Amino acid sequence: MFQKVSKMKRVTIAELAKEAGVSVSTVNRVLSGRQVRGDMVQHVLTVAERLGFYGTATIRSHLKGDLPLKRLGMIVQQESMPFHKELGLRFREASNDRADSRVAAHVEHIEDLDPLIVANTLRKLGETFDAIAITSADHPLINRAVDELAGKGVAVFTAVSDISSSGRAGYVGLDNRKFGRAAAWFADNLQRKGNEAAILMGTHRHVCQEQREMGFRSYLREHARSLKVLEAVTTHETDLGAYDATSDLLRRHPNLTAIYVTGGGIRGAIRAIREAEGKVPHLISCELNEETGQALVEGTLAVALSHPMADLTEKLVAAMLEAIEGDRSDRGRAEIIVPFVTSTAESIF
Repeated sequence: MFQKVSKMKRVTIAELAKEAGVSVSTVNRVLSGRQVRGDMVQHVLTVAERLGFYGTATIRSHLKGDLPLKRLGMIVQQESMPFHKELGLRFREASNDRADSRVAAHVEHIEDLDPLIVANTLRKLGETFDAIAITSADHPLINRAVDELAGKGVAVFTAVSDISSSGRAGYVGLDNRKFGRAAAWFADNLQRKGNEAAILMGTHRHVCQEQREMGFRSYLREHARSLKVLEAVTTHETDLGAYDATSDLLRRHPNLTAIYVTGGGIRGAIRAIREAEGKVPHLISCELNEETGQALVEGTLAVALSHPMADLTEKLVAAMLEAIEGDRSDRGRAEIIVPFVTSTAESIF
C-alpha cells in the first residue's frame, strides 16, 4: 500500500515578476530587502501569497522591518500539559503571522503554580513587555500584580480563564458557563448508564472551571432532576490527580453515568477508564489533542468540547496590539468570546 504524492511546480522569480507586472530585478530587490517602496513590496507580497511563492515569509519580514517592535509576553501553566503547550505555540504563531506589526513573542511556562511565583513572574515580564497575557488562578497576589502593572501602563489580558482584578485590560476565551451547560447536555442525552454524574476540577480558583461547574449543575437542575451531581473532586491540575480521583469514583459510585473533566488531568481520567472493568461512565473532556482524539476513536472518551486555539490566540494577539497602540489612559476593558468546538469520534476524521 502506498500514498500517491502530487508535486506542484515551484513558482519561479521570473513568473512572480511577470504576474506582478514588475521586473525580475525588482523582485530580487524585494527578496534581498534592498531599497524598494513599501507599497511595491506589499504589491509583490500580495501576488506572491496568491501564487504560493516560496519566499513569501522573507518578503513579509522585510515589509515589517521598519515597523516599531511590539513585545508580547504570555504566562501559562506546565509545558508538559498538552493544552498549555499548544496554547503557547499558537500564541507564538499568531504573533509571527501578523502582517501589519513586528512582534516579538515570549511564552513563560510555569511548573510551580504557587500564586506568589506567578505574581513575581508577572512583575518580571512587566519590566520588558508592552502587553502580557496570563492563564492563571484567581488569587489576591496575582490580582495585585496585575493592578500594579496596569498603573505602569502595561496591558495585562486574561486568556482561557478570567480573574477578578479591575486592572486587567481584557479577557479572551469561551463563555465558560455555556461551555459547562453543553457538557451537561451530553451527560443527560447520551445513553444512561446510571443516575449520578461527577465533576473533576483542576482547582477551585480557576474562574473558568468554577463557571463550567456552575453551568453543568444549572443545566441538570433544569432538565435532568433525576440525575444526581456529586461533590466536585479536585485533581490539582495533574494527570495523576485525575487518575486517582477517577479510580476512586469508579470504586465508590457504580451508578455513575458521566464524568466531566473541567480542567487539567484528562489523560489520567482516560487511563483510569481504560483500566476499569465492566460498565463505565461516559467521559467528557474540555480539550482536544492527539491523545483525547485517540480516546474518542476507541470509545474511551464520549465527547470533547474544546477551545478553537488558532482563533483564540489570533484574537488575543490582536487585542494586545490594539491596547498597546491605543490611548492607555482611556483604555476600556475588552471581552472577546470565541465559540467552542464540539468533537466526537465521527467528526474528527
